[in-house]
Amino acid sequence: MINKILIFAGLISFVALSFVLYNNANSAAIDFDVSAIEKKMEALKEDLEKISKEYAALKSSIPVPVETQLDVVKDKLSELDSIVTDQSDILKRVDPNGILTDTENWISESYENAVNLEQNGWSRVNSAEILERYNRLDQAAYESVADVYLNADNGRMKAYALGVIKEHVTEDMKEPMLENLKELTKDGEFKNGWHVYNLAEALGNFASDPEVAEQMMYLAENHPNDNVARLAAEKLGATIEKN
Repeated sequence: MINKILIFAGLISFVALSFVLYNNANSAAIDFDVSAIEKKMEALKEDLEKISKEYAALKSSIPVPVETQLDVVKDKLSELDSIVTDQSDILKRVDPNGILTDTENWISESYENAVNLEQNGWSRVNSAEILERYNRLDQAAYESVADVYLNADNGRMKAYALGVIKEHVTEDMKEPMLENLKELTKDGEFKNGWHVYNLAEALGNFASDPEVAEQMMYLAENHPNDNVARLAAEKLGATIEKN
């Protein structure tokens, strides 16, 4: 179809050129103007170049035949299959007993459980603890554990949840944690040392806050557990000696 278009365009150009030459040949000698013929020829030449460019553009816009596309896809699939096979062979040599594969499956299952809000708090936190151990605790898993911490009625549950996310707590957790700490140290009594220790660890991320610093100082000076007192002092950049 494209070749027919070009032939037709060329034929038109030839007829136009012949007509110009005929007219000029039958004109009187005094009317014979070579420059006019040259202008006509130049215009025809420009038209021919324009047609050639349009043909090239049209040719480039024609979709690749389906057969060619299928061949490309087959080549890509073959290449991908080779890569997968090579990686599988390497994995078998590195991990002949499948320990790495089993571990990855374990981590994957733990993640699905950790972010499943229909699971109970203990199950979600336990799964998130595995993710934390392998540095796989992402935002979704963190939010799931934070939800457990904020809504748990059991002090041990709160301590466990906070222990998993204490290095990742965000600003919005600061006030709830401060409230919990104040409640656990109310009236000079110190309750749930596990929870308090994790609170000191987590709140240490906000030690520049005056209210947090005040609570850390109180723990450092008054908590009967040396480990909690030292941790609180360290979060303030200080050290203490306990008798």
